[in-house]
Amino acid sequence: MEKISVPFRVCARLPDGGLLYFRGIRPTDRNTLREQFLKLSKSSVRDRFLAVKSDLSPAELTYFTEVDFIDHVALVAELATPEGLRPAAVGRFVRSDEDPECCEFAITVVDDLQGRGVGKAMLGHLIQCARALGIRRLEAEVFSENRRVTRLLRATGLPLTTITEGGISHLSMSL
Repeated sequence: MEKISVPFRVCARLPDGGLLYFRGIRPTDRNTLREQFLKLSKSSVRDRFLAVKSDLSPAELTYFTEVDFIDHVALVAELATPEGLRPAAVGRFVRSDEDPECCEFAITVVDDLQGRGVGKAMLGHLIQCARALGIRRLEAEVFSENRRVTRLLRATGLPLTTITEGGISHLSMSL
C-alpha cells in the first residue's frame, strides 16, 4: 500500500467564496485539536462520538494526532481569514483490521462553519486519500436523527447503504 504523500496540502474554494486549506494532521496539532474540541457544542460532540464528552484524554489526543497515513489518515481543514488560518474541520478514516478495503470515517466541522460546504470538501479529500490507499468502502455509525451526514454521503452520488437499528444508523458507502 502506498503512503499518502505527507505533507498532504491542497486548497479548495467554498461555495460562498471562502478559501480552505487541507493538510495532514501533525502531532503539533494536539493543543489546537483540544482547544477546538472544547469549543464544540454538546450536540456536535454527541454527533461525533455518539456520547457526551467534556474533554479529550491525553491518550485520545495522541491517537488523533499521531497517525501513519496508511491505516489511519487524518486531515485538518483551515479557513483563510484576514487574521490568518483558523481551524475549520478535522476528518479521518481508520482501516478495518478485519477488512483492509474498508474503513470507518468521521468528520467534525466547527459549529459556526457548519452548512458552508466544509464537510463536503473534507469528505471529497478523504475519499481521494482512501482510494489512493486501496480502500473500497467508507463506513460510519451515526444517530439516526443525524440526517446531515446521510445527505452529505448521498450528495456524492456514490452507492450508499443504510441500516438503522435502535436509533443508530450504520452507513456504508462504496468507493
